[in-house]
Amino acid sequence: MDESSDPVGSPRDGALLDAVALGAKARREGSARRFRLSLAYSATVTLIWFVSVTVAGLWGRVADNWVSSLTMVFGSFVAGSTPQGGGAVAFPVFTKVLDVPAEVARTFSLCIQSVGMSTASVSIIINRRVVEWRAAITGAVVGSTAFVVALLTLGDRNAPYWPIDLPGPYVKVTFTLVLCAMAWVMFLGRRMPIRPVSDDLPPLNGRLRAALVIAGVLGGVAAALVGSGTDVMIYLFVVVLFGVRAGVGVPTSVITMATVSIVGFVVLGLIDGQFFVDFDDAGMVTAAGGEALAQPLKARQADLFGMWIAAAPIVAWGAPVGSVVAARMSARALVNFVIALALAETLSTVVFLTELRTDPALALFGAVGLVIALGGLTWVATHRQRLFGLPDLDASTLLTRSNVEVSDSYREEFR
Repeated sequence: MDESSDPVGSPRDGALLDAVALGAKARREGSARRFRLSLAYSATVTLIWFVSVTVAGLWGRVADNWVSSLTMVFGSFVAGSTPQGGGAVAFPVFTKVLDVPAEVARTFSLCIQSVGMSTASVSIIINRRVVEWRAAITGAVVGSTAFVVALLTLGDRNAPYWPIDLPGPYVKVTFTLVLCAMAWVMFLGRRMPIRPVSDDLPPLNGRLRAALVIAGVLGGVAAALVGSGTDVMIYLFVVVLFGVRAGVGVPTSVITMATVSIVGFVVLGLIDGQFFVDFDDAGMVTAAGGEALAQPLKARQADLFGMWIAAAPIVAWGAPVGSVVAARMSARALVNFVIALALAETLSTVVFLTELRTDPALALFGAVGLVIALGGLTWVATHRQRLFGLPDLDASTLLTRSNVEVSDSYREEFR
């Protein structure tokens, strides 16, 4: 009998099944090995931190800044699992609950993300998660450049903590608008009945390149204002406008923000000297980077190095864990999580930012900004194929699970 006609259950079929089983086992073992390697990296960071704090006698400083550690338990998870940095939690908590100046909260967000999101980036690479490297590299280079330019042109380098020449309440409202825009476009993407998706950007034309540059510029300016935002902008453009899968957009945005955060850490924390503060006899911070503060502040409000060193080991674990969870999170769960964050941020702005209720100009700025942001994003998302020359679904398109996303309402309609 011809070998090709062997009945089911023949030795050849058994060998094939054994080969499939061995391949699956090898993949599981490789995945487990990479996961252990990413944990080893976090453990190494923690060990270096422990030795450094002990040798330098910084345990008292760590204890004084326990609030930043507690804040980043959740913030670091958000940084690794969503297209929002740890600043999405740190900035509103610090500025609205703890009365930390906006410029201090911004620098802290960047410095702590330089640890957490860098660790998450290493985890992403080790675990071989798919990344859109063209978008990540463009966003990192343009975003870092725009961040530095924004600091030099909009900031006051001679004042402590290099503040941006924009009143603090306006910075806080701007941060809320950024998160609302993030949640809105993710909601729009979920509402689309059928959306073509891929793991890569389409062939880059002039409009797509210009859009990526614009995303990087907007993200860099946002980072100079509030310490995050580059990841949000890259995610918005790459996933919502260009049709890249959300599971690819998150690690792409994390790597982009990690790069900008490292630049912020070097420029603000080290070169500008914001990590180097002076204390008076009562333990109050009186100067930062050689610049005297207008009035002394508590350590938990102005001791950037203390805040950073207290939260560093937390984010070294929280961000990679968030990254692993995100890899297993459904698109629907990710959208719901981001929308919940945006709603919490908006509610906290209304409740804690008293200037929003007493300053008509600030209230008008928030209302008009919200209408323009949401309306503009709705229009762009609706017309993205025509604006950027993207392929649209037609009768000749082969629809598979790998190249389309279907909304929940559309799926329910055909059950």
